[in-house]
Amino acid sequence: MNVQTCIELDPASVACETTGEPAFVEFRDVYKSYGENLVVMNGMTLDMRADDRLVIIGPSGSGKSSLLRVMMGLEGIQGGEIRFQGERYIYSPDRSKPSRLEKKTQKQIGMVFQHYTLFPHLSVLGNLILAPVKVGGLSRREATERARKYLARLGLESKLHAYPSQLSGGQKQRVAIARALMLEPKLMLFDEVTSALDPEMVVEVQSVMMQLAEQKMAMIIVTHDMHFARDIGTRVVFCANGSIVEQGPPNDLFRQPKEARTREFLEKVLHLD
Repeated sequence: MNVQTCIELDPASVACETTGEPAFVEFRDVYKSYGENLVVMNGMTLDMRADDRLVIIGPSGSGKSSLLRVMMGLEGIQGGEIRFQGERYIYSPDRSKPSRLEKKTQKQIGMVFQHYTLFPHLSVLGNLILAPVKVGGLSRREATERARKYLARLGLESKLHAYPSQLSGGQKQRVAIARALMLEPKLMLFDEVTSALDPEMVVEVQSVMMQLAEQKMAMIIVTHDMHFARDIGTRVVFCANGSIVEQGPPNDLFRQPKEARTREFLEKVLHLD
């Protein structure tokens, strides 16, 4: 599959040229439902480049979080396939059977959840080194050195031996980000990571994500914060009813949405004129 490289000519115009490289992430006709009446991914097709920060927006129940959970390999699909760096990652050859997943590829993807999911009985260090030692094959010494490095980058080195109950919400979420980075993933997924935080703590976490963006980390971000979506995204994807309605550069999509459904949504959340 060829990738479209988009070159911005002016705020209202984008020209695309096709390269010979495979897309970094490819969703091809992905179908997922919970039972017969709740379809959350209805033939979804989507490409992502390695330098993309893809922001997924849309109303509740539109399939945003399901997209991330499927991408992380936490939930299966009933149709289609997902490719990662040109290789088949998740696919469903038969709707009557569970979808298949390549575990080796899964290890290259990190995810941060809305509610931290830190182990309360482990210290910050214990939370960070668990997966690298058990799954990644690092020694405890190597994992500890890596943990110190990431905590220092996130301003949390002094919390190395603290427990989650001793941390603020913003600190917990930053620890969760550090934990996801410990396996040195090639793609990071963020699922509404600031929605449970107080405004001051939101700034802490968004600042960390902006640092990752500056370091060219590939990210897929689900958020309800449209201003943050505009600041961090290279491309914004609007989903509704399990389908992609519209996508484009943040300035284009937020200022001049082409689809009526997109404009209706943005009018409600941004109070557009």
